[in-house]
Amino acid sequence: MNISKFFRLSLGVWRSQRTGHNHELSHVEDVQSTLTATPLALDEPQLVNACRDSAVDIYDISSPYRVDQDYQARFTHWQQSHSYLVIPIPNPDNANLGTLIHSYLDLDTPASRGNYELRPDGTLMVRMVEENAMREERIWFPSANLRLHVSMIRPSDRAVTTTIFTSDVRTSPASAMTDNPAIALQR
Repeated sequence: MNISKFFRLSLGVWRSQRTGHNHELSHVEDVQSTLTATPLALDEPQLVNACRDSAVDIYDISSPYRVDQDYQARFTHWQQSHSYLVIPIPNPDNANLGTLIHSYLDLDTPASRGNYELRPDGTLMVRMVEENAMREERIWFPSANLRLHVSMIRPSDRAVTTTIFTSDVRTSPASAMTDNPAIALQR
């Protein structure tokens, strides 16, 4: 598997179940959500703006996509929606290594920037540096319609405080979202 295929596999509509544990507060979170991941053309205004704000040349990116996510917490019954862009910037010498930008469209927060590595076994390792914490994530596909994530969040001044396990099941095919030839899925 290569990085373009990995990100293409991420497209589609997913039903997601996330369980998180905050170790400091002994708090467990159980969240269900629906994610819709759609590819972006290189001339998409939100993508152009995110690249400009992150000082990235639009022609250095590959396989960018937008995620619209609706959350519902199981125990507290809160609901929330967010939209964000995932912008991979592959290393010119090895596309399976690179930089990843995660830019929220509906929050007034700076984009997160980190590194990714697609390992030979098909596992994507991501390390994102956020305002006061670092998030490490492993993402893999046991099958084309099942995606799993394991995440750890480490505040800059403490050890690991939150661990998260997420399973995503595809509810509509990614192929339906990639029929538009204007979409830049490959470099």
